[in-house]
Amino acid sequence: MTAPRIDTPLGPVTFTVRSDVDHEVVAGPAAPVLPDHYPPVTLWTATWRFPAGRPVNGFEVVAGLTTTGAEGSPDSGYRLDAVTFENATTVLSIGGPNEEQLLEEFGLESSVWYLDDLTLRWRLPAFEPSRDVQLALAVAWGEPSELPATWWAVDLP
Repeated sequence: MTAPRIDTPLGPVTFTVRSDVDHEVVAGPAAPVLPDHYPPVTLWTATWRFPAGRPVNGFEVVAGLTTTGAEGSPDSGYRLDAVTFENATTVLSIGGPNEEQLLEEFGLESSVWYLDDLTLRWRLPAFEPSRDVQLALAVAWGEPSELPATWWAVDLP
């Protein structure tokens, strides 16, 4: 299974997937939705699609920054689990849905774990979706600011 890799100013963000079958994944740049007074950021998303009626015997994706000269820490929020990194020139956030949002989207008790200050894991149990569903994760980066623009950007609607 091919997993996306997103090159960022702080190094590559990689996604490692464990699943019984290949799932369609689409990765690429996206337009961030930010409040007007927030600074601009670059946003990329990686979205795994699960078609209705196709059984999944479990799915896990681990997202993390593989190299860094930046400080990193967990940075969760309402319906969001994320990690944010910062050095003198760049702020970068990796994020995706928290367990509450996964329950709403998939109807499953799923888990999200902070494996360390650099890495997050999303795990879905076995299921057969009754409708098309997707898991979208995001990576955003920009210049340091007092406003949490990258964190806001990875909180996808």
